[in-house]
Amino acid sequence: MDQILKTITVVTLALFSTGIFADDTKVTYTFEKGHVIDFLLLTRKPNSDQALNDYARAAISEARALGYKGLGGFSMPRNPTQSNYHPESLIFGSWPGDFSDREQALKELLAIVPTLYSKRLDVWSMFHMSNYEIKEDISFDVHLNKIQVLTSYWKKDPEKFADFKDSFLALVDQFGGALKLNLSDARSPFGYEYTPEFTTITEWDSQQDFDAFLAENRTMDLSAVKQVHQFYLAPPKPRS
Repeated sequence: MDQILKTITVVTLALFSTGIFADDTKVTYTFEKGHVIDFLLLTRKPNSDQALNDYARAAISEARALGYKGLGGFSMPRNPTQSNYHPESLIFGSWPGDFSDREQALKELLAIVPTLYSKRLDVWSMFHMSNYEIKEDISFDVHLNKIQVLTSYWKKDPEKFADFKDSFLALVDQFGGALKLNLSDARSPFGYEYTPEFTTITEWDSQQDFDAFLAENRTMDLSAVKQVHQFYLAPPKPRS
């Protein structure tokens, strides 16, 4: 049992803690230029500690040998504001290179761990993955006493969608939100399809400020939009 708990702690550190620096008030996330970032939306299965231990033994160390680094993440304890499902956590991971390098790393990992996909299903009941190429260094802080929200949109009308994005960003600014992250051109490995055309993380000084924004956000013209997911995020607390 002690060994299982030790390995689970290693997995947690690999997935959540590498690359995050927290003080009493904020957490910093850093994405390096020349890397592909994994966005993983996950939900753990009950009683899956042993399965997580097995996954760690089989996959985590091998992935790290291929260049993978965990860059932290968020939990999602509150009900989504706009979505048809509720993941448990958002995890960031980093791989060196571009999309082609990320694809090659997956092939190499599968050659080493051919049961990779089935082992994931032993641990997680939901495992969505989006990949983003990072073309310039990105670093952003989130504050523990503020509200963070992840919003993703899928497009229906390509010609009108660009105007919709501009309107969304203008609305965030109008209601005092801080844009922390703005990504597009998502890709997913086969079997893990989750490719919104527009993803943001915004931060709000108070629940009241976000609620005022949300009321207007829900009334936007959605004729250019196929789907929306919007989740509250909770950054990790600093260790005592």
